Amino acid sequence: MTVNLKKSEVVFNEDAHTYLRGETRLSGITSLIHSVLQLGVYPDASEFVKNVQIPRAGYYGTCIHKCLQTYEEMGIELTQFPEKEHPTAIMLPAQEVSAELCSYKKLKPHKCKTIACEFTVDYGMFASQIDTVWATDDGHIYLVDYKTNNLDYYPGGPDGLKEYLSWQESCYAFMFERQTGLKVTGLVGMWLRKGAGELWEIERKPDEQVKKLLDTEVELTDNGFVYFNPEMQVISPIPEVVAPVASSTSDLSVPMDVISAITALLKAEKAAKTMKEKLRELMEQNGVDKFECPEFTATIGKGSTSTTFDSAALKKAEPDTWAKYTKEVTKKGSFTLKLK
Repeated sequence: MTVNLKKSEVVFNEDAHTYLRGETRLSGITSLIHSVLQLGVYPDASEFVKNVQIPRAGYYGTCIHKCLQTYEEMGIELTQFPEKEHPTAIMLPAQEVSAELCSYKKLKPHKCKTIACEFTVDYGMFASQIDTVWATDDGHIYLVDYKTNNLDYYPGGPDGLKEYLSWQESCYAFMFERQTGLKVTGLVGMWLRKGAGELWEIERKPDEQVKKLLDTEVELTDNGFVYFNPEMQVISPIPEVVAPVASSTSDLSVPMDVISAITALLKAEKAAKTMKEKLRELMEQNGVDKFECPEFTATIGKGSTSTTFDSAALKKAEPDTWAKYTKEVTKKGSFTLKLK
């Protein structure tokens, strides 16, 4: 079967791992899912894990991806990869991935032919590369993503990784169909690690949910992308590498992850205030004092009257009495955060 796939105009820089549409830098899907949905995130990881172990695991996965791409595109079994320098892990160890290639050959269905590797797709402010696109002689198309995670440590284990894949590959399918005009039959996850391997059928998320995720607002900062999506589950910026330090006009230096987190929080609070006002207005217009949905409950309490003490009036009318019952206290100055 011959399939002509319409290519994206986005240019992927493999060394910098960046996506550019003209001069506009786009975000990848991985950091979007980590940030907004908090899937595949290791919140309790130590600095050693983040700066050493995760880069090493990432290089292992990169070597497997490169091995499979070389095999599918050129028929060459490239399984030996040299050690590589890294800014935080110092040196990434050499890799030998012949066992993973063997597992791939066994797992790949005979009816499927590879029609593309590292196929770039994009939508809005996001772009990514699909590991492999398979097609059958009768016209079915499958999108495949390789994973090499240690399932003993991955958040949620195999089910957690499959849920992550469900969102990741659903985004791919959404972008692929709009870019190529072709229908995706199914999503496939292939897990390969140290000679072991499994082939997973991945559930596709509804397009309306995927579009809601891809409509996330994106801001590119000096520390990478910050994501803002009040309708989705979680808002949390994900630093791209190691959080550098931001200096202000004073002598204080503040880590960029703190800057990014506060920025996202202030944006979320601003959006939440607007949405709360809209919800209250809708409830009042419809005479509803309690609203419930699976995510939250909103209640409008009954109005009431209260008695307050007018200290200013007493001070004016009876200054001696006011002075007799007042005292000076020391309070900390207010701390104000304001979006620019």
